[in-house]
Amino acid sequence: MSTLEDNVRLVITFYARARPSNSPGLVAPSQDDFRSQSLACGPTFSALLAPLVSPAVLTPDSSRTLAPGIFQSIYNITNPFPNPGKLRHYASITAFETLHALEIIFDLVPHAAPNIIRPVKLAVFDMDSTLINEEVIDELARSIGITSAVSAITARAMNGEIEFEQSLRERLALLKGVKADVWEELKKIITIAAGAKALINYLRGRGAITVVVSGGFAPMALWLKEQLGLDHAFANHLVVSPSNATYPYPHLSGDLSPQHPIVVPEYKQHVLESLAQANSIPLSETFVVGDGSNDLLMLGVAGLGVAWRAKERVQREAPQRLNGATLSDLIFLLGEPESKVA
Repeated sequence: MSTLEDNVRLVITFYARARPSNSPGLVAPSQDDFRSQSLACGPTFSALLAPLVSPAVLTPDSSRTLAPGIFQSIYNITNPFPNPGKLRHYASITAFETLHALEIIFDLVPHAAPNIIRPVKLAVFDMDSTLINEEVIDELARSIGITSAVSAITARAMNGEIEFEQSLRERLALLKGVKADVWEELKKIITIAAGAKALINYLRGRGAITVVVSGGFAPMALWLKEQLGLDHAFANHLVVSPSNATYPYPHLSGDLSPQHPIVVPEYKQHVLESLAQANSIPLSETFVVGDGSNDLLMLGVAGLGVAWRAKERVQREAPQRLNGATLSDLIFLLGEPESKVA
């Protein structure tokens, strides 16, 4: 945490699991009820937290309700700062979440941040099952009727059961012969995730550089860049073969282009770090969102890395995680009240 200034706050955001956007059909606590519940739990939670951050010393600063079912507690904290990515993994924190039906996210925010709004100058997102609802490679498989075989490999890869590059090559080999213009058809069926446009517009409005870096494919990543107004897009490039006797049309060869880097976990981390360095942005002011095991490295080095509706392994290992119905929930995490969320 040496990249942070000496004077910071520990900002803790509590999301009710039954908040209105998360669980239709469940009755979420009202704003006043949730505020009362959280304030009542405040001293208990502070006492629970104190030994976990030792030898740092916590002093309660303030608390606020950002939206119904979304509440923040702010603490002043002394150096040496704890690693916020480790705090949620303590058994006592997990037990508190379960007891009160919460998801808790820990963050360190510079004390000078106006209105305790988290500084974010670079935001990097995964694409499949994050900014879009689908896994593009599974949709490619669907187009030639081999969905089950490819989806099974995808699931194992995203859960970290096999190396990402190995899984990618295995799946691509099965896709040999898919028409090269398949992307135009996919653009008609791929859906942008709820809240993605609001979140990106908010970040762009704050002047942040916005990026998609995907283990998927360049045609869709570039399309998404246009749709959302992102600044950069990075993804895998595929080899297209000309018509032949077996496939009388231009088609995917089943291979990755050797002229472009393969977007493995290490490359995702590299994109984050190199863009931060090129733009003189400290990693403490970066924000990363993803759902798969190939996102864990970049989630771990970001100033704030959040696994969004993630795979099982990623839920366990990511520095922070959140589950909900709309990506706009992440705007509250950055400190904005409901009135500022489109």
